[in-house]
Amino acid sequence: MCTAISYTYKKHYFGRNLDLNYPVVPSFVFVPRNYEIKFKSLNSLKKHKAIYGIGLAKFNYPFMFDCANEDGLCFAGLNFPSNAVFNKVKDDKINLAPYELCLYLLGKYSSIKEVKEALKDISISDIPFNEYLPLSTLHYIMSDKEECIVIEQTKEGLKVYDNQYGVLTNNPPFYYHALNVNNYMNLTPKEPTNTFAKDLKLVNYGKAMGAIGLPGDSSPASRFIKATFLLHNVNKYEEDYKNVNEAFHVLNNVSTLKGESVMDDGSQEYTIYTSVYSASNNELYVRTYDDQELTMFNLAKEDLNSEYINTYDISFTQKVSEIN
Repeated sequence: MCTAISYTYKKHYFGRNLDLNYPVVPSFVFVPRNYEIKFKSLNSLKKHKAIYGIGLAKFNYPFMFDCANEDGLCFAGLNFPSNAVFNKVKDDKINLAPYELCLYLLGKYSSIKEVKEALKDISISDIPFNEYLPLSTLHYIMSDKEECIVIEQTKEGLKVYDNQYGVLTNNPPFYYHALNVNNYMNLTPKEPTNTFAKDLKLVNYGKAMGAIGLPGDSSPASRFIKATFLLHNVNKYEEDYKNVNEAFHVLNNVSTLKGESVMDDGSQEYTIYTSVYSASNNELYVRTYDDQELTMFNLAKEDLNSEYINTYDISFTQKVSEIN
């Protein structure tokens, strides 16, 4: 399970929770302009836009969970089991493995408008990196300052949806979530008025009663509704750091705690990390389940023209500031 959000208030913000039921220790990963990005079925990108994000650098290759490029185009892959379909290699298409898609799109393009056009020629293909790494069944959210889209390849083919909500979770497919939002249009962050029966004297005996019925469980459909409600109703600020904080608060409200989601094999799914991109500033903030202190990556401090991937550790041990 995972949740991703995107919104623009003067600047562009993007973020996600990574929820897994197996251990993973990701890093900050920086892919400079002159690192050669190799693909299985097409020529490599020897020069491209700088990319940064959270992922794993293995076999001298950046496997990105979420990322952005120097122009503010953002990308995240979220679990989409049973629905995601991979094609065999097609002669008339640009064939990209799931782990290659973000690097190709962010390496070449600056806007969602360009990405939409490029996706007309792309097929997400059944091309494993090697025999030890199975393909991840994912769907994808991308955004820039102006637009947000969802990319899903199912048995019906590759579909691109405009995403006015700025939210993505997991199953079912995106069209279901978009329809389901309509069931909650009566919710409001304001105090409700009596539309139940005008002849009855009804009172608001508590706060936030206008949002009674807002889902609170961690299922994908419920997280989609709650994240959408919060994202579109939280305060927006002139100060960048306040908007970053609000994005973390939204994601915290749809995070999964240890013990909340237990698999049949006894493993527990939980939010391993939360990331928030101040994409207009090329800054990435991260906190983990076991360390709630924010760590920030600043693209401006990197050599954008380097040829080598750079990684930085993310803390998974809580740090505490003492005052006496």
